[in-house]
Amino acid sequence: MNQFTGAIPNSLFGPTTSSMFLQRNNLTSISNATAISLPEGSTVDLSHNSISGELPPSLAGAESLFLNNNRFTGDIPEEYVRSLTNGTTKTLFLQHNYLTRFPWNSGSQLQDSVSLCLSYNCMETDPVVGLSTCPVEVAPLLSRPAIQCSRFYNHSSTG
Repeated sequence: MNQFTGAIPNSLFGPTTSSMFLQRNNLTSISNATAISLPEGSTVDLSHNSISGELPPSLAGAESLFLNNNRFTGDIPEEYVRSLTNGTTKTLFLQHNYLTRFPWNSGSQLQDSVSLCLSYNCMETDPVVGLSTCPVEVAPLLSRPAIQCSRFYNHSSTG
């Protein structure tokens, strides 16, 4: 564990960066997330930080993406769903954030090799019942209590 703080510079996300492990720091954002370019087969672990804001669509191409235990808000971008269904992303952990919607088509299917965890967010229902493969210690926590979501969204909208 390091004690990095502040924004993650987009220069760390280069086309030759195959692995990035910056979990368990005090990182708060990703600078200029639209300029991110990840190579095929990459692993990005930014879990257990304080990264806030919406999920950057440009991270959707990672093979293994761990963004759990942060402060991400809003809808999960369509790019993440496409990356899961086409098999580019094999592991997507988004649990313990404040995400509100997973744009899942009920007719879609995930490959058996895909691990997806959306537990403990601000979604009213689990959008992919039976498809969630959360770690054992997370599995019982389906959704964040509504009071936490409303307090978080009310607080973050006022500064």
